[in-house]
Amino acid sequence: MKKNIVSKVAIVTGASKGLGAETCIKLAKEKYKVAIIYKSSVNEAKNILLQCEKFSSALLIKADVSKKKSCEKIVNIVRKKLGEINILINNAGKTKFVKFTNLDGLNENDFLDIYRTNVISAFLMSRACHKSMLKTLHPKIINISSVASLGLGSSIAYACSKGALNTLSLSLARTMSPKITVNTISPGYIKTSWHGSKKQVVKKAKIYEKQVMLKRSAAPEEVADIVMWYVKNPHLITGENIFVDGGLHLSS
Repeated sequence: MKKNIVSKVAIVTGASKGLGAETCIKLAKEKYKVAIIYKSSVNEAKNILLQCEKFSSALLIKADVSKKKSCEKIVNIVRKKLGEINILINNAGKTKFVKFTNLDGLNENDFLDIYRTNVISAFLMSRACHKSMLKTLHPKIINISSVASLGLGSSIAYACSKGALNTLSLSLARTMSPKITVNTISPGYIKTSWHGSKKQVVKKAKIYEKQVMLKRSAAPEEVADIVMWYVKNPHLITGENIFVDGGLHLSS
């Protein structure tokens, strides 16, 4: 029987900023070869590449992961330049900030656009990586969801998309067993530019912190630590969802 190879190659989507960027750096520090996937923030992505290259090999790929051909192209490039894929972190995400009470603030195209990035991309990347991952030892897929899946967050469309992503994770965990584990991380408020200017980030964090059990929000590196725990440790955990939200899910 052919043995699975020990491979330290990771792909991170939505990797130019925030949680994705911090995860790339932490992976590189653990000597993973990292494929940094971004769509538009080229300067930020180049900066993350430079930081990763201090510790390990890294690769920058501009791609729209909501498209099948783009996902397949990513996998082909990564396999050729870095090796067989062992870790996939589906972090690409987008939203439209619309209050839940504003039912006219969203249209069908908003839903479709958000679903393509938040749900379909995770499926397409997982499928594209599947065969390569099967060749490696203890391969893992980690999907970045949100506490918004409980009916919270920046808009109804975003909340629905994260609920769908959680269901996708469960489905993939069943489908890809016993070789590949698939798990989910659901952060709460993370202090990043996702939420606007520095002033807006601080203001929104204060509002959030009043609502949660632990009375604090997260820095990107704190959530990235949970990602790395999944990467390094649990070969016997699959289909699980960890809330990293300061306890907001307890009051939902």
